[in-house]
Amino acid sequence: MKKFYPNIRSVQLRVGIFTVAIILVFVFSYLWFTNRLSTRSQQDLRVSFENVAGLEVGDKVMFRGMEVGRVKAVEQQGERVVVNSRIRRDVRLKEGSSFSIDSSSLMGGVALNILPGEGSGWLDLSKVQSGSAASGIMGVVSQAETAIRSLEDILLRLKEESGMIDKGERLIDDASSTIRNVDGKADQLAADFSLTLKKLDRLSGNIDALIASNADSLNKAIGGTPAALAGLHETLDSLRVLSAKVSQTMGKINSSTGTAGMLVNDDELYTKALQSIENLDALVQDIKKHPKKYVKFSLF
Repeated sequence: MKKFYPNIRSVQLRVGIFTVAIILVFVFSYLWFTNRLSTRSQQDLRVSFENVAGLEVGDKVMFRGMEVGRVKAVEQQGERVVVNSRIRRDVRLKEGSSFSIDSSSLMGGVALNILPGEGSGWLDLSKVQSGSAASGIMGVVSQAETAIRSLEDILLRLKEESGMIDKGERLIDDASSTIRNVDGKADQLAADFSLTLKKLDRLSGNIDALIASNADSLNKAIGGTPAALAGLHETLDSLRVLSAKVSQTMGKINSSTGTAGMLVNDDELYTKALQSIENLDALVQDIKKHPKKYVKFSLF
């Protein structure tokens, strides 16, 4: 080859440079015509979402069914995800415009969709806009992913050592042990109740035998009860009569009639009677001491 092309290396180098230049021209031309290279014809749009449903850098930004830009970055900020994109400057958004993530095609593509508002003023694109949850197929997919993650979390919690399954097994074991204890106590209670019934039967038999062996004595005692009650009634009647007589006597004494009443109620008479008794007692004592003073004997 060197005989026919002595400068083959320089030729190859020139061909490579020319090829790269042609490729760069095509790339820059494509970017220029699609408004992806010019910064003057584009403006920034930042939208915050709770879930971006698989939106990635380079995905389309759609407005009224047409592509107006591309997603440049997807960043997480706290509990939200901020989507940074660049859209055409001629796209003017009014207040009340909403943002959502929808499917861009039946093949499963994802796009940032802008729904125009009907406000009187223009939307301030220097601020971070708030996006709504994904709708359509992407909304269903997002909700399904969220549900699957929640289900996985629930299953993990259930499978933990102190999870619901472990607690359920422990509860079942405790319930089985409690049932066994209750069965044992029920059997013991039944045995105690049967023993008590047997004791009651024996006691009832002993009472029947005692009554049968002392039937005559009980009958006599029951037969003599009316006579005893009659005697008791007669005694009570005598006591009532005696009580009436005592009441009459006390009434006479209190009414100052008769000797006893006068003695009880007349203090002067009582005092004189007491003095007479004392004088009589003194006379008897004097007679005992000096009998000759009162009795004289004469023989002649």
